[in-house]
Amino acid sequence: MPQILNCSEHANDEEVHYLTTLLLYHLVDRCGGQLQFTAQEVQQIRDNLSTKMVQIQLGDDVRLRIIDRLPELR
Repeated sequence: MPQILNCSEHANDEEVHYLTTLLLYHLVDRCGGQLQFTAQEVQQIRDNLSTKMVQIQLGDDVRLRIIDRLPELR
C-alpha cells in the first residue's frame, strides 16, 4: 500500500518519490541543516502513519501534506 498519494497528472510515482526526497532536504536545510529525533519518535511516527498518508500536489507550487488515510486504503 503506497504511503504517498500522488494528486497530480504531471508526475509519475518515481518523480513523486524524488520530489519528496528533495522536500525533505529542503526542510532540513531550513531547520539549520540538522533534524534530530529518537528511535521512540520514529516508532510513534510509523504508528501514526498507519492511519495517515502523505499527499503531494504539484502545480505552480509543490505541496506535501499529511492527511487521514482514506478508509478504502487502510
